[in-house]
Amino acid sequence: MSESLLPYAARSSGTVSGPLQASLEASPCEHRQDRVTINTLPDGVLLEIFHFYVNHWDIEKNEWHTLVHLCQRWRHVVFASPRRLNLRLQYEGQRPMAKMLDVWPVLPVVISHPLSEACWGNVARALKSEHRHRICKINLPGIPTSHWKRLAAAMQKPFPELTYLQFWVQNNTVASLPDSFLGGSAPLLRLLSLSNFSFSGIPKLLLSANQLVILRLSNIPDSGYISPQDLVTALSVLSRLEILCIEYQSPLYPASRPRPPLTRSVLPALINLVFRSVHEYLEDFVAQIEAPLLRSLYLWPRRRGRPTPRDHRTS
Repeated sequence: MSESLLPYAARSSGTVSGPLQASLEASPCEHRQDRVTINTLPDGVLLEIFHFYVNHWDIEKNEWHTLVHLCQRWRHVVFASPRRLNLRLQYEGQRPMAKMLDVWPVLPVVISHPLSEACWGNVARALKSEHRHRICKINLPGIPTSHWKRLAAAMQKPFPELTYLQFWVQNNTVASLPDSFLGGSAPLLRLLSLSNFSFSGIPKLLLSANQLVILRLSNIPDSGYISPQDLVTALSVLSRLEILCIEYQSPLYPASRPRPPLTRSVLPALINLVFRSVHEYLEDFVAQIEAPLLRSLYLWPRRRGRPTPRDHRTS
């Protein structure tokens, strides 16, 4: 690697952090017009440079591997600060996950969409394995229908470190999730995005997900119907929820509507709400919540006929 002035380049971009900036300003090289090689920088400054690097690349694509392969000192700096650099191991099913984990330190694992059809079996085995406690993110958009049941069966136990979950089945296939999905608990989950799923256990799961920041439930089929009252009850514990998207496929709604309760549930952090359902459902839901920080509201009420989009934004 060229011993060019990496910190000088970073400083000129105006994006260096405080410790790195302070180190550069304290350097006497500006007065002597000398050149500082990267090998002379202290570990703390190297760490700031590495942090700058991994935050400008897709770290989930294992770009940080380049740093640990260059030299022993860099490897030590990187592995000494895994949280600072937000190190993750991405797994796409090319080989059994245990073989990948054997060659790396203990780091969180990201399950990403397999690169080929043959890799789905390894992904299912990884989700069911004893290593599931290290999985922090599952991102599986477009699951083949031939593999869905096996993946669902593999996710019936808790994932204690899971913070991100997004998946749906190919071809808008309606899939069913059992109540035991994720063991019925997701204490660290911050993002949950499901589409075309019937999941009667979602209210129970949400009651355990008090760290949730983003919730997207789209294309909910008739079989996945959640009453406004049950939905509000589940959301009432999500004090950190900022983005909420609820979209139903069907305009069906019970003809008999119970009167909304007199008290409202407060969503103190909610800033963005997207809702698509029949107008009666919207009315009953909105009547039961308060969102003092709401800035963006997109309602798509569906009457028994053509949907009528309405876009409302609040300052």
